[in-house]
Amino acid sequence: MLRALARPLERCLGSRASGDGLLWQSELKPHAGGDYSIAVVQANSSLEDQSQVFTSSSATYVGVYDGHGGPEASRFVNRHLFPYIQKHVQFL
Repeated sequence: MLRALARPLERCLGSRASGDGLLWQSELKPHAGGDYSIAVVQANSSLEDQSQVFTSSSATYVGVYDGHGGPEASRFVNRHLFPYIQKHVQFL
């Protein structure tokens, strides 16, 4: 299940396996404001937290959603917040 949750982010950002199933990271990616990378260290085998990075020439959106107590809320926010912002905010 963890692999299925991480797969969409890996497709977007890439990943490098560390040999530890609870630790993963993406390679540095270029951006107009500088390079960025993501690293995740889990406390348990179920990934409750979610994150997103969307970049454009005019903006960077970084979302880190804490799944404290279970993954449902952070998954919901991960799926719905950025599309809502894109739809309702003109500058994106």
